[in-house]
Amino acid sequence: MSATPQIPVPHGLDTPLPMTLPRLAEKKRLGERIVMVTAYDYPSAQVAQEAGVDIVLVGDSGAMTVLGYPSTVPVSTDEMLMLSAAVRRGLSTPLLVGDLPFGSYEGSDEQAVITAQRFVKEAGCDAVKLERGGTSAQRARAVVAAGIPVMGHVGLTPQTATVLGGYRAQARTAESALLLAGDALALQQAGCFSIVLEAIPAAVADVLMERIEVPVIGIGAGAGTDGQVLVFHDLLGIYDHTPRFAKRYAEVKAQMVAGIAAFAAEVRNGAFPGPEHAYSIDEQELDRFRASLGQ
Repeated sequence: MSATPQIPVPHGLDTPLPMTLPRLAEKKRLGERIVMVTAYDYPSAQVAQEAGVDIVLVGDSGAMTVLGYPSTVPVSTDEMLMLSAAVRRGLSTPLLVGDLPFGSYEGSDEQAVITAQRFVKEAGCDAVKLERGGTSAQRARAVVAAGIPVMGHVGLTPQTATVLGGYRAQARTAESALLLAGDALALQQAGCFSIVLEAIPAAVADVLMERIEVPVIGIGAGAGTDGQVLVFHDLLGIYDHTPRFAKRYAEVKAQMVAGIAAFAAEVRNGAFPGPEHAYSIDEQELDRFRASLGQ
């Protein structure tokens, strides 16, 4: 039997230190890789906690992976807050970042700040994430000024995938790569503590790494970024669709189906439940019950 993975514990401490923004910046300075995963509920948060990841993102990808929407666009702020609060209850050490859903921050700086405040006050998030540069950089600046840390996200931004031509790699021409670089640098200038680069050529990411001073988390952006993120359901084989940039480290859905199928078979053939799954009652109490019922 393989040993259960243990959370790395700093020397001299009985419990792992909570991840903070200064610690993330220090990891980048030291060249230590940053590990980030998504989580959408209490059990997945517990798994991320026990695995010892650095950052947990309650991604709007939960719209598709756990809520059954066809894209990330329909998910509401209230739904994201519910998922984020559940994840918070399962975490103690990773940094918790909540994804601001489509339509919850683009309208104005005031809207962005109010939404971000809800993620901190109602769900217990340590930070929020928003997509794209342009006006989003302005929104990020306003949220940071309100005292809430912001993670930026450029490249393939699922909330605007239709405008980008679908779920496809970005920055594959000099012109589009230049636009992406401008967005990433604008987010950094706005005060973002970290930036996610999604689905862009590794060579483009490498060039950007020379100019971005904050921790950069890649997803389909090559191995040169400061850290990597994958969707919980993609890396564990729970969700049917797996993007090209994702790697499956387990086939959990197949095991889940097999387990439930075995349960169904035992119910149908009478093998479950067995005597060991039943509760007992004293015979005298049972006789009294029968007698009382008969009366």
